[in-house]
Amino acid sequence: MKAGILYGDREIRLGDAPEPEMGPDEVLVAPAYAGVCGTDLHIYRGEFHERVKFPAILGHEFGGVVEETGRAVTGIKTGDLVAVDPILSCHSCPACLSGHINACRSLKLLGVDLDGGFGRLVAVPSNRIYPLPETVPLEYVPMVEMYGLGHHVLQRGQVQPGESVAILGAGRLGLSVLDVLCHSAGAAMTIAIDVQPFRLEKARQLGADHVINAAQEDPEERVAEITRGSGLDCVIECVGHYQAIEGQQPPVGQAVRMIRNGGRIVTAGLGEQLTAVHFKTLVLKEAEIIASRVTRGEFPRALRLLAKGLLHPALLITDRMPLAEIPKAFQKVDEEEPRTIKIVLDVRSGA
Repeated sequence: MKAGILYGDREIRLGDAPEPEMGPDEVLVAPAYAGVCGTDLHIYRGEFHERVKFPAILGHEFGGVVEETGRAVTGIKTGDLVAVDPILSCHSCPACLSGHINACRSLKLLGVDLDGGFGRLVAVPSNRIYPLPETVPLEYVPMVEMYGLGHHVLQRGQVQPGESVAILGAGRLGLSVLDVLCHSAGAAMTIAIDVQPFRLEKARQLGADHVINAAQEDPEERVAEITRGSGLDCVIECVGHYQAIEGQQPPVGQAVRMIRNGGRIVTAGLGEQLTAVHFKTLVLKEAEIIASRVTRGEFPRALRLLAKGLLHPALLITDRMPLAEIPKAFQKVDEEEPRTIKIVLDVRSGA
């Protein structure tokens, strides 16, 4: 079968791969659309050698049409339009047994550890399949995973209606979190912080009450002005690998200073850098730093919100490209073009 194949660091192109074998509890899904994610970029740059074996078929944000079902599968039939939750947990390690399946000791993801959505067919466990509501266009299916992440991040941060929340980083993840935050979490005041005007304008369109360009003004000072010195209930870090701005703290360091006493910080970015944190400030505030990893059953929520038209995937999907152009797609993401947020690949066009 045809697939977008990663052969080595920064070496991805359309190629031929064997078709997957389907187990009795699995279904074969023909991906229609698949998103290029920040994790895909980390893999492309060579940061996942301990997990990803070349040649690899990436793509963990995808959905499409069921082509075949295993003999033990019920409730799913050929021709169904579906979204795929890529997370595969062992359900037997201490984390899984405590309900923390997204922190599984041997967690695997379709499109990371196993072949994913950049190919013509994917074998998917039947319990990872969700029917796509009739009101959700198939081209939006890659955003289900992103909005699931948004839900999980907000749940980890215990964000309550009426609270004040800032998001550091208005990229793919940050804007997905913001969309969910503004239209389902009931925050009373939202702030988006980034260095790119295009992304900040997207944040404004999604409903952010304030946007702060960290390249032009000190975000700590601006947050202090907005909150009249009281600080924020929650700050969500979605920057990951950051570029230091002279005279400013790194993102998590800024977050420690931005939150109120007793506030919460959620870190969701996958940066490789070590970050200095002023722990005395954190202790005196008795604040919390909470990590957030992938999703934990939030797909149905994301699908329900999409079905009701409450989220805005069209604002976040800036590029639609055929699978044959996967080298160009990854180059655009790698170069971090400021006007590129979410790239969706039409897998059917080249597979």
